[in-house]
Amino acid sequence: MSVIGLTPWLQHLVEHLPIAHQGQDPEGVHQVRVAVRRLRVWLRLAGMRVLEDDLAWLVRAASQVRDLEVLLQHPDLPTAFQKWARVRLGEARAGFIPVLDSPRLAGLLQALSTLPALDHKEAQTRLERFVQRVGRRAEEWRTEDSIESLHALRRALRRLRYAREWLQQDSGTVKALQEIFGQVGDLSFILNYLAAFEAEGGRASIRYRRKLEADLTEALAVARQAWKNHKADFGP
Repeated sequence: MSVIGLTPWLQHLVEHLPIAHQGQDPEGVHQVRVAVRRLRVWLRLAGMRVLEDDLAWLVRAASQVRDLEVLLQHPDLPTAFQKWARVRLGEARAGFIPVLDSPRLAGLLQALSTLPALDHKEAQTRLERFVQRVGRRAEEWRTEDSIESLHALRRALRRLRYAREWLQQDSGTVKALQEIFGQVGDLSFILNYLAAFEAEGGRASIRYRRKLEADLTEALAVARQAWKNHKADFGP
């Protein structure tokens, strides 16, 4: 394979935009974000900055909708918290629809369709940058030991995974770590939304909060052990 075209994931994006617009299937927004993130990695492998800001804009616009959809899929949400989240999801979707209907998005899709294919050898030379970023983010997590630094490491792993997949390389270990770290991410943002719910006068049982906090502590322990087992795969 001498070149890598972005057509498969551009088509994936185009196919899921109407589903995201309709708003009935959570996979619509989810797959829009996946496609956009994969396209952003393709641009980085190509050494292109063009359209990066537009793709980042689309991901940001979809983020709150996706977060709330994930929240509402979490088991055992207290009824009042669930109702609050559904209202917020309706508001987030209302804000997302103009993005999907915007000339900026139409122009972005048109511009992406005109980009030339990526040279495979050239992309291969840039792969090491993704590995190095994982190493830097891992060191920040080691020194800061914060949820935010763990999230940054998870994002770096996701980009490395997508880069390897664009190059048709094995990404099994990276994907497994990304998913383990994702458990921490899901629980931490549920706690953040719970705090917002309570700040607006909502009430949830102490038992529910403590269960989330205990689950987060356990997920963090699993994440630390998983990284300990595999960090050698990403350099010294």
